Order: sequence, then C-alpha cells, then structure tokens
Amino acid sequence: MQIPFSDDVILDSRRAVILPKQDTVVVSDLFLGLGAARRKRPDMLPEGQHHDMWERLLGLIADYQPKRIALLGDVKPNQGTVEDDEAEELRTFFRKLQGGKREVIQVVGHPERSWGPALEDTGVQPVDSYRIGMHTLMHRRRIFVYPRHDPPQGHWINGGLHPLFAVPTPGPAGQEEYLRYPSFLFTGFALVMPPFVSYAQGWEVMQPERLPRQARAWKVLGDHQMSSLDLTALPPAPEPLRALARTVKRKTEG
Repeated sequence: MQIPFSDDVILDSRRAVILPKQDTVVVSDLFLGLGAARRKRPDMLPEGQHHDMWERLLGLIADYQPKRIALLGDVKPNQGTVEDDEAEELRTFFRKLQGGKREVIQVVGHPERSWGPALEDTGVQPVDSYRIGMHTLMHRRRIFVYPRHDPPQGHWINGGLHPLFAVPTPGPAGQEEYLRYPSFLFTGFALVMPPFVSYAQGWEVMQPERLPRQARAWKVLGDHQMSSLDLTALPPAPEPLRALARTVKRKTEG
C-alpha cells in the first residue's frame, strides 16, 4: 500500500520511503547478515522474519526498479564483526542490492564506528548524512531538535528513532486494551521512519500530547496496509507502555 506524503515522497507499507523523482528506495535498520551470528544465540531471530525481510526487499526492488537504495543505520548488529558464513550472506545481499549497477548508500550516525568486515568488498562507504533532491537522509536518535532544512521545501528523513504508538482497542470482555503499532511520523521538522525489521520496532511509545501540533502519523498494519492516526484523538499512553524495558539477557551456565 502506498500513501503520498508529498509530490516527491511516498510512504510504502513495507516500511520504506520512496523518492520517485530520484528513483530511490529508503529503508531503515535493514540488518543484513543475521543468519550465522543469530543462529548461535538463545534470542535468535525467527527464521520467518529473515525470509520476510528478503521478500519485502526484493518486492520493493521489483516494484520500483530503483536506481539507488539508501540504507539508514548499520547493515547488521555489531557491524564490525562477521561470523562463520555471515560473510557470504552479506555478499549475497549486496549482490541483490547492487544488481543492474544499482547504487547503494549507507547513512549512519557515526560513520567512523561503522566501517568493518561487514562492508569489505562491497564498495559501500558509510556517511553521516546524504542529500538527495530537496531532502536530507539521516540516522540519529532525535525527534524534535533539527537544524532548519535548506531548502525549506525539503525535509529531514530520519531512520534512527522508530515511532511506536499505543492505540486503544476493545478487549474480549469489553475492557480497553492497547495495541502498539510501528509508524511513520512527521513532526513538522522531519519524516521519521519505522525499522525495516519488525523485531527492532522500538521500545519507547510516542506520547501524542508531547508532539508538535502539526505532527502527523501513519500506523503500519502489515505489508499491504497502513492508515493515518488521528493524534488529536489518541489518548495518552498508559504509564507502563511509555517506556518499555528491554529484556535482560541471562548468562548461560557452564
């Protein structure tokens, strides 16, 4: 599903921003090469999510035939290390991304920390921002504080903070329950993206009452569906949902 954000920016329900005038697909936190490292760990990524990521990525390429793909964020957790057959998995991904001489851009918050074995022989050099048309791509954990964009007709497109909204819904016994939705969020200053991989959806629920009046949001319901959120009608999230604690990993014995 597509929702036009402006005359040169499209929101795709597969968690991508499309810049049609620049023939560019933008995704945030793609996290390639998860296979070898994750298979060894007790919190390994479910196999279905790995396949889902492939399907959505290849579907976006097939549908839009972009000349450029912009990756916001690292291509894998701990980008500087590669384990076992991860190297081949990464090369396979990049061959798909770069097919037909397609350009691949990587934008990260700290380029000096992001170079490592994961990017060797890919031809990709991380940058801290990337100007494309009237817009600027970035990957920073900020939601309100942005420099004035030049030109003013353009926007910051940020992949570093993943909007998550708690939406009330009737429970089975009629009680009010909340569902959390990854979302696209426009703050009036920047267009903030959901992550491409669903398991990285975020831990901080947005508080509508703290957003600027001009803010708009679109919740992602699935690969083929999303809808706008009426932020003025959205109640404050319950206190337990405002900041969700990450699960603490237990050390294995032995």
